[in-house]
Amino acid sequence: MKIIITEEQHDNLVEMMTDLIKSDGWSNVAKLVGGNENLIELLGITSPMDFLHLFDDMVVVRSKKRPHWTLFRYVPHKNLMVYDKKDGVVWFDNSEIWSDLTIIFGLKNSEIKQITKDWLEKVYNLRGVITDFSGSTFRDTTL
Repeated sequence: MKIIITEEQHDNLVEMMTDLIKSDGWSNVAKLVGGNENLIELLGITSPMDFLHLFDDMVVVRSKKRPHWTLFRYVPHKNLMVYDKKDGVVWFDNSEIWSDLTIIFGLKNSEIKQITKDWLEKVYNLRGVITDFSGSTFRDTTL
């Protein structure tokens, strides 16, 4: 049996899935829809940059404890990226965006560094930064 959905229903589904990714993470949402391939198809993602554009609207706040840090997130105390202005490095939470680029697209760290650098320049106007991943999740409430 084939199920037909309208364009409006599809758009609502895409919006709902995108919101879930932002709050619960890619891997949790992929499980809900039967895997990475299904989620990629539902969202119409065709490239790693398409994937990164899911995160174009993060809340950007300055750290209270470390004023040279800028925090990027959707959920308080769950920072997906931390920009250390002192060192010029944007650290990505490895369990979210960075590892997803490896798992979904099979990218190597050097490729992820370049594409995230390009994305940060275009979307967040961060030029000349170095990007890398951190084993830390930056969820420390003292940040």
